[in-house]
Amino acid sequence: MKFLFSLLLFPLLAVAQPKYGGPITHIAFLSSYSSEQTIATLKKTLEQKGITVFATIDHQAAAKAVGEELSPITLLIVGNPKVGTALMQEEPFMGIELPLKIVVYEQDKKVWVGYKPIAPIVKEYHLEKSKGIAEKIDTTMQQLIRLSIGN
Repeated sequence: MKFLFSLLLFPLLAVAQPKYGGPITHIAFLSSYSSEQTIATLKKTLEQKGITVFATIDHQAAAKAVGEELSPITLLIVGNPKVGTALMQEEPFMGIELPLKIVVYEQDKKVWVGYKPIAPIVKEYHLEKSKGIAEKIDTTMQQLIRLSIGN
């Protein structure tokens, strides 16, 4: 009976597998500023360069609202539709990956800015047309983050 169940279940598991997979690297930059100052400077720098800050999510405040403790962690959801649209035109699943996300967090009394590069994601999706765009996005984002953190 277990064998029959396994035979019936296996095709369903194969269908439920993700379309794309693999390791994604993250990059972390040490900030010279406090969390609040890093977030403010980062937002200002991004907006000056035409990158929209769509949302700011304060994970520490959300944890506090449910009686939990969490060190400062703030997520910025950012992007430029003029640039990101091309990636989604080539592959609609890029809508899961975009807009980009930047996290500002405190760990061991240091403030870090984390960024997940889009180029490896574009590679996983096998998007040949968007490869150059993704590399430019990553270069720009890393430059803007460095500019914002005093390093």
